[in-house]
Amino acid sequence: MSRTEKSETNVIINIPQELQIDPSVVCREIEDLIQNTLTDLKRDGAVIALSGGLDSAVTAMLTIRGLGAGQVHLLNMPERDSKPIHRKHAKQLAEHLGIQLTTRRITPILSAAGSYRLLPLRFVPGRKLRTKLVDFAKSKLLTHQDSNLLARRLQPKANSWLAKGNAYAIAKHRLRMVVIYQYAEVRNLMVVGAANRTEWLTGTYSKWGVDHCADVMPIVHLYRSQLEKLAVYLEVPEFIRLKAADPDVMPGVNDKGALLGGFSTADQILYGIDRQINPNELRKAYGDKNVDRLIELVDLSKHMRESPYQIAFSTTGVSHGQV
Repeated sequence: MSRTEKSETNVIINIPQELQIDPSVVCREIEDLIQNTLTDLKRDGAVIALSGGLDSAVTAMLTIRGLGAGQVHLLNMPERDSKPIHRKHAKQLAEHLGIQLTTRRITPILSAAGSYRLLPLRFVPGRKLRTKLVDFAKSKLLTHQDSNLLARRLQPKANSWLAKGNAYAIAKHRLRMVVIYQYAEVRNLMVVGAANRTEWLTGTYSKWGVDHCADVMPIVHLYRSQLEKLAVYLEVPEFIRLKAADPDVMPGVNDKGALLGGFSTADQILYGIDRQINPNELRKAYGDKNVDRLIELVDLSKHMRESPYQIAFSTTGVSHGQV
């Protein structure tokens, strides 16, 4: 074994240790970032889209720690497919934090835009039956040889059910982005986003959606498994902390972690990809299927992490000064 191979093997062995964080230090850094951004933008406060999930809960609590409860607004934007449990948890968390939760229902706007007509779910009575229909559709979309639904989502065939499903789901977060920015601009607030590094690297968010567009993204450098540890430190209530990472955009799609093969393993592999560790070394440690699935997602979602200007610069060679 060469010195380079030994070095990479040691790095892989140390990945779980490298992912360890000091919650008190991380919180202090994030609180400073939020405070400084508010000052730089000359805003009067901040608003967070509170979904009832872990990411937005951690983001809300860090923002309150940084700015104080009096400067923080919490906005919940449910629609027809939103699960009642998440709306309930968002309300309970707001009460726990001592902040009024503002609700803006987006179903009428999605209906007017024709979003619900993209899939036949509106004809299926009851949430349980709609969930079964989506589960059946997923089983038909994938084969045993092609089990990466998330990768298929990033390269669907035109007018396919998968393409329509994308449009059906993503429109919800894009509309939420519009609604929260309208809310923020009227009140001179900054929008605080809640994307984490795991979803950022794998494209498991909505491009130009509420989980992509914000004035500051204070947790985007933290992997989901790190956020779970931070949530314990911040004493996020268990009713939020212990549930699955549910995107809550469509019946039958209930857990991002399961789609990635579990956050703990996925984050270790993503950490290795992030640091350009030899993929073959990662495969030896975590298995070919696990590593290749995540490499594919990182590659296919690259455009989601670049602005149109970055893409133009990289393909045309035009310098920033010439644009």
